[in-house]
Amino acid sequence: MFHQRADLVGEVLVPASDLADIDPAAYGRAMSKYDDTPERRRLRDTVIPGLGRGWTEVVFLSPVHPHAIWRAWRETRGRELPRAEFWAIPADDLPHGTVVLDRTVSAVGDPIEPAEVAPFDPASFTSAMEVPAANRAWLEEMVRRGVSGAWFHGIPHVLAPGAVPLHRAHVISWEQDIDSNVGLDG
Repeated sequence: MFHQRADLVGEVLVPASDLADIDPAAYGRAMSKYDDTPERRRLRDTVIPGLGRGWTEVVFLSPVHPHAIWRAWRETRGRELPRAEFWAIPADDLPHGTVVLDRTVSAVGDPIEPAEVAPFDPASFTSAMEVPAANRAWLEEMVRRGVSGAWFHGIPHVLAPGAVPLHRAHVISWEQDIDSNVGLDG
């Protein structure tokens, strides 16, 4: 499981809404990323079916190895993404109640369809080493439009309903080849 590395207070990842009490400046930065479009503003009020938590009350993780995203971007765009680091988090460390959101029916800002959410099973989890077709199509559309961003669009999200410990996580960069990252599914 992967999450882009950020400055932390403590040794856990927490949902954006929890930052209000822990680090008000970080909370402001986290919430401001939802201000750019009407659809993204509605995300703040989106409820995750079966979880009973809102969009900002979960920790978002990627099941796709960051190098696969970096490689797909390079192949599609013809250049590399800026350097970024990620925590590689053992699947067993995710809190009980974690789910997978694969948004294939509803659109950003719309209510999530219950069929798009499934329980997360750490015992059967394996990191994806390629981006899904939907992500590659998104990247190709970004190239056609001459814009960049939303690198994780079209990739399922793993949503943790609370703090995610980082004591067993290790840091990787997305330009670091997949073959050099052994044992990430633990």
